[in-house]
Amino acid sequence: MKYFKYWLSLCLFNFFLVALLGTMMRYNIAFSLPGFNHKFMQESHSHFAFYGWASACIYLFVTNYLVRKSPQINIRKYQWMMIFNQAGSYGMLFSFLYGGYYWLSIAFSSVALFSGFFYFIFLLLDTQKNKDSGIVWLKAGAFFATLSSLGIFGLAYLSATKTVMDEIHRASIYLYLHFQYNGFFFFSCIGLLLLYLEKHGIKEYEKVLKRSFYLLFYGTFFGYGLSLLWMSMPGWLYGFFILVAVVQLTGACKLWLVLKKYWTALTQKEGTIRNILLSIAIFALLSKFLFQFLSVIPQVGIYAFHTLNIVIAYLHWVLLVGISMFLIWMIFRARIFRITNALKLFLSLMLAGILLNELILGISGLFSVYMIPFRASSSLLLGASFLIMLSVLGILFSLRPEENSLK
Repeated sequence: MKYFKYWLSLCLFNFFLVALLGTMMRYNIAFSLPGFNHKFMQESHSHFAFYGWASACIYLFVTNYLVRKSPQINIRKYQWMMIFNQAGSYGMLFSFLYGGYYWLSIAFSSVALFSGFFYFIFLLLDTQKNKDSGIVWLKAGAFFATLSSLGIFGLAYLSATKTVMDEIHRASIYLYLHFQYNGFFFFSCIGLLLLYLEKHGIKEYEKVLKRSFYLLFYGTFFGYGLSLLWMSMPGWLYGFFILVAVVQLTGACKLWLVLKKYWTALTQKEGTIRNILLSIAIFALLSKFLFQFLSVIPQVGIYAFHTLNIVIAYLHWVLLVGISMFLIWMIFRARIFRITNALKLFLSLMLAGILLNELILGISGLFSVYMIPFRASSSLLLGASFLIMLSVLGILFSLRPEENSLK
């Protein structure tokens, strides 16, 4: 794909901007950052992380695969889609930072949102005859991305009409997050992983993969209810969501059994640092189903939904440890950039900062449950964020082109 190296570099730069915004937020909590509204920074950070970083990477890797698989595909429509997504992402980055939700930020959000709609349409049209194992996962991911827009429309309506309905507002946020995290991001990453395994005879386990897919697809569709367990609901409905959690966990276990069969194929000749990235990412992506299953236990759910640091730790576990590390693995698996000693160092420091961030958030959440003060948490989280930001910056400066890219 033309300009593939450029797009990869841009995605990494966007990841740096996500880390920079995260550090600014942590600094504002620990000390103070005059001239910045914390809520606006939070909205800018999350929207840019979703569209400027994660979505942009997924669009890029899927487009690159489609062009290699079917050279007759009109690549220009995908390039324009990715350009519009970047325009919307950078527009949201600055407009949300300036004023939160208002007409300009909503306009840029719409640009990024409609880019996702076109991605779904293009993917459906260009893969009608494609029977590769990962395609159905990519289509499901694009479907969930489209479905997640209902949450955005709900938030936009509440904001535009200045309607104060706390439960509806919170439910809309969780609808968007659920179908982005557990739908679009998860299914797209698994789809890309399975496409990589096609050359290793993954079709041998096609029946198991189909069962896993259907369990996870329907589990994710109805699993939105697992994000609403904080609401009052009849016992039969609560019981249904327990069943959904079991279905999801079963699907994840089946998927892991297939990946386990091909783990050697995934990791051989990849190098230590790439294997560590993939191992951590897969562990985070599959373990989230265990966390969702545990959340149906009332005593656990109370703390899971009402302790801010636990909520933040879970969101970071999925997006930062799972999705982001998988995408970083994809970037360096492409052999566009050489794995130099400097790059290994900065990737290791980035991983250390990310895992430290999760550890501190986890301890903070646990201490909150037992009403134990943890006054150093703000400073420690700032330190972890600063380490992540500097290491990603170091990665950018350590990029060196590889002579032969992976075909």
